[in-house]
Amino acid sequence: MRDDRDTRSLVQTLGSAAVGVGLGLGILVAGFFISRLTLADSTTVVAASIAPATPARSPSPTPRPTTTPAPTPVPTAAPTLPAAPTPDPLVVTAYSGQGVRLAALTIPANYTVTSPIAGKVKIDIYQFVDGQIRTGVADQTSYPYVFVTSADREIKLRPGAIGKDVQLLVKDGDTVAAGAPLFKTLTAGASSWAVFYDSAVKAQVMASVTAQPSGNELDPVPVFKK
Repeated sequence: MRDDRDTRSLVQTLGSAAVGVGLGLGILVAGFFISRLTLADSTTVVAASIAPATPARSPSPTPRPTTTPAPTPVPTAAPTLPAAPTPDPLVVTAYSGQGVRLAALTIPANYTVTSPIAGKVKIDIYQFVDGQIRTGVADQTSYPYVFVTSADREIKLRPGAIGKDVQLLVKDGDTVAAGAPLFKTLTAGASSWAVFYDSAVKAQVMASVTAQPSGNELDPVPVFKK
């Protein structure tokens, strides 16, 4: 009977041990799965936490527009304009005296009187002595009469005193073209007409024109007007 009790006790002991071993194995298996699940989650979390952060892209700097400097303007020389012609200071006025139609020519000093026609030059020299018009008197102020004669006209010019008021630029017997210089005024002294006939005359030259070969008097003003 004792052996049966011992046998039953051994069986109970072995059963209890088997149950303990089974429970232990169950616990180990459960712990294994739980640890695997926990490890997977931890790995996922760690992987997520250590995943390299994608660097944030800095916005690309907006390129500044390239400014092309404006070309420096090259100064252009202003065109040289021809000088405006100097107006002729000659003033022509109609005058009559001693039964002759004349053109009173008012001009400044240093003015060159030119011939209005082409022709041959003749120069007569006069003096004024004792209230009379003379010629060939030495040591007296001399006044020239300058003639220019063409085929159809003759010009007679009466300037002031030679060497004082005028300088002759031609000599007796010269042939001149229209526009050729005849004499130059040195001062604004009056024509010899002021000495010989009318002291009120202030013009520097008194001029007359006659037709040739008739000698008929012509209006001199249009001949000298410019």
